[in-house]
Amino acid sequence: MSHPTTTPAPADATAAAHPKHHGVGHVVPFKILFAVFASLTVLTVVTYVASLFDFGELNLFVALTIAVIKASLVVLFFMHLIWDRPFNAIVFIGCLIFVGLFISLSLLDTHQYHGSKDDKQAPKLTRPLLKAE
Repeated sequence: MSHPTTTPAPADATAAAHPKHHGVGHVVPFKILFAVFASLTVLTVVTYVASLFDFGELNLFVALTIAVIKASLVVLFFMHLIWDRPFNAIVFIGCLIFVGLFISLSLLDTHQYHGSKDDKQAPKLTRPLLKAE
């Protein structure tokens, strides 16, 4: 008794349409990965060195600038956004804009209550906050 031989069906329509597709999104050359790693390492050292100096009101701006550069490198190269469809980059940038908008709106009243608290009028604690065990 012979059984008919059948070829297995492709897992999805994409595999049928593109038989040479190997399943890997994008292979990044080692040079690029190492350059990004070296850049992130240098920027981490720059972050530490920047924390040793007092830039006055620019402290937050300097720290966030370095953080945004590091995050951009990770998103672009390690998450392959640089080689992805442009629509995904637009969505990502739109999300960043909304996060920035929400943070800036919450920071609008940061100085609203500055100086309004008087330590002499603050209520005294009636019980300790932490109990010694």
